[in-house]
Amino acid sequence: MCVRVTDLRGVDLARTPFDFDLTFALLTMHPDGHVYHRFGGRDERGADRWLSLASLERTLQQTLVEHAAYRAQPAPPTSRPPLRLEAVPAYAKRDKGECIHCHSVFPALYEEARASDRWSEDQRWVHPPPGRIGLDLARDEQTRVVAVAPGSPAATAGLAVGDVLLRAGAQPLATVSDLSQVLHELGPGAETLALLVERAGTPRELALSLPDGWKRGTPLEFSWRPFKWGFTPDPGFGGPALTPAEKRALGLPPETFAFRIGYLVTWGDNQRYGHEARRAGLREGDVFLSAAGQSEFASVDHFHAWWRLTRSPGERVTVEVLRGGVRERLELVALP
Repeated sequence: MCVRVTDLRGVDLARTPFDFDLTFALLTMHPDGHVYHRFGGRDERGADRWLSLASLERTLQQTLVEHAAYRAQPAPPTSRPPLRLEAVPAYAKRDKGECIHCHSVFPALYEEARASDRWSEDQRWVHPPPGRIGLDLARDEQTRVVAVAPGSPAATAGLAVGDVLLRAGAQPLATVSDLSQVLHELGPGAETLALLVERAGTPRELALSLPDGWKRGTPLEFSWRPFKWGFTPDPGFGGPALTPAEKRALGLPPETFAFRIGYLVTWGDNQRYGHEARRAGLREGDVFLSAAGQSEFASVDHFHAWWRLTRSPGERVTVEVLRGGVRERLELVALP
């Protein structure tokens, strides 16, 4: 049986955990709640980084094999208290009875954790991608290692290009999402994760040692997540990246990162940030070039993640813009 869910209202999130920021996620499950595999992972390189028909077919085929074995020896998961987003006070206070989108989950849980003084900064690093431990995996055969970063936990564990990941902890692996879920469930402190890999047809057991703070990533890694919009400080402005033609017209090198300020956030709950940007002298139509001397951004989303993750409340931030062909420096206060 296949069930398509486009509204999380009424869905028990404790029974079906996955990365709620994804644009597409698939779970293969037994009716007793046992999850065989998850499919649909991504990273900052694009929403379809690990989405392909070949990888989906592999996942479904592996699930069928595992399902046959599971029916002979079922092991239902431990029951957890139900978690429905509409019952979370931070979401309920603004609930209008409309469709609940997946990307609403993390911000509501974040707000609730802060309100009850249960939030730690490590909690923002949800569902670490393989790159967090130094791995890159193939798109179609998602358990096959295609790159290992020198000096990374994966390299220290002895993983090598061409290895096939079979299991992480107790979880048989078929997809990037399977691995990310295992990493998500680990704590942010020092951890050791048992891996079973296949190398040249021979199974090998490896120990992946993760140092304290290993879950903390970079603004670029975090940039694709809708979750970022709930964090502060907020720059209070944004807009579209300049096209190559627009850069040429302004005399900017093609590799320059720049975007045209299309709006100042002077409405809603976060209007104080837009008013601060306006007080500092920013205007719609200005071309943003840098902030605090940083101009190496891969995208506008990267800039927004960088500001939220690296600026401190009360900090004075120098922003450089191009206005009428003249570069200007303006000073904003990063409000709490």
